[in-house]
Amino acid sequence: MISSKHNQYVKLIKELRTKKGRERHKKLVIEGKKTIIDCLNNAIKFDYILYDESCKDFVANLNIPKFETSKEIIEFLSNQITTQGIIAVVEQPILFVDKPETNFLVLDGLQDAGNVGTILRTALATNFRRVILIDCVDVFSDKVVSASMTAVFNLELQKCKREEFITKSKEWKLPIWIADLDGENALSLKQYYDIIGLVIGNEGNGVSDVIKKCANKVITLPMDKKIESLNAGVSASVLMYIIKYKLKGE
Repeated sequence: MISSKHNQYVKLIKELRTKKGRERHKKLVIEGKKTIIDCLNNAIKFDYILYDESCKDFVANLNIPKFETSKEIIEFLSNQITTQGIIAVVEQPILFVDKPETNFLVLDGLQDAGNVGTILRTALATNFRRVILIDCVDVFSDKVVSASMTAVFNLELQKCKREEFITKSKEWKLPIWIADLDGENALSLKQYYDIIGLVIGNEGNGVSDVIKKCANKVITLPMDKKIESLNAGVSASVLMYIIKYKLKGE
């Protein structure tokens, strides 16, 4: 049984709680039985599992390196208010660089982990398979992974700088639609495209000026004048559903 906070497996999990550690090892931490089951069902590669006595039966038949530890060690490693007795280290998803083959999402400077996690879940639900992340919060952080409910493992993720995206968008020659308060009413759109790239901007500042120059169309959601704007996660989700189910009639 692992009982020391200085154990190599314990120390690695602590290191992976930092962005620097995740970038160095190309691994991330997941917690809880449901998350672990979802990752197993999606053939995610596991390095190892740490568990306490409460999860003995759960891990018994798992063909993964696993090590029992104390409840205190699990609590030491956990980022959850109430621990579930089990923590695992898994490989980070592969990052993509090729041309998207379905509707895709561009997140320009989003910094709220909860927003990004919510957006990733909706992207998966609406088949926006590629998510391009431009100077965003670390998509492999604990909060984003938790909020996404493992969507990070089922999407094609691509990190890049604004200049890289501008170059790529010109090469791809795909429609780029910007979400902005001064745009065209998204509910009135009738134009059909096989693939659309939707850009969602920073929570406070919106889409950056350089990315706006890439836009073929600027769209918005109608709202009561008493409300200045919608949460980025909410607006992104509604727009993805409009594009998939209203414009394309799926």
